[in-house]
Amino acid sequence: MNMNESIYNLIPEQYVPPNKSTLYRSKFPGAAPANKKPSASMGQPHTVVDAAQFLKKGTSGVATVRNPAAVGVAMRSTEKMKPTVPRRDEKPVMGLISQKNYITANAVDNILAVPKKPQSREVNYLAKQDYGLVPKYLDRVKGQISEEYKMIEEMQQSSQPQNEDEIDMLTDDERSKLLDGLKANWAQVNKDYQQLSFTLDTPHT
Repeated sequence: MNMNESIYNLIPEQYVPPNKSTLYRSKFPGAAPANKKPSASMGQPHTVVDAAQFLKKGTSGVATVRNPAAVGVAMRSTEKMKPTVPRRDEKPVMGLISQKNYITANAVDNILAVPKKPQSREVNYLAKQDYGLVPKYLDRVKGQISEEYKMIEEMQQSSQPQNEDEIDMLTDDERSKLLDGLKANWAQVNKDYQQLSFTLDTPHT
């Protein structure tokens, strides 16, 4: 148990404003010097500028885009590449008459024009290089099947006796004894199977 808990802790404390720090004041005087330029923001003027001697157009000694002649570059030709726009008082040539019948000429051109063949984007399988040929993978599959058949025939031939004299025929007594033994074995296995306990396995989800 915390012994410092008290109901008096629920009473809000009175706000005490913090003490303000002293205002910063520079050690330099705030008055600007009398010889300072009106447009300058800091420092003292070093040269006296004559307002009448300002930089005029084309008098710059530095090569610029506007003054290429300062470095001896010839100015480009000012010849007009295109004819000028007609003035308001200029009138076009009037009275030109053409003997051509544009309607008839247009009809004749359309009649004699050869229609354009549409470009087909469908794939033409008949134009393929291997069209009509047996695919290569079929030859490979046929070879594998023939090898399997050959291997099966060799196994069958190896299991069969080479000489018919080596084959022994069973008598009726031997055949009946063999069948009785097989039936007895099956009965024993079936009996053991029937005596097994029943179990049901349910899948866990």
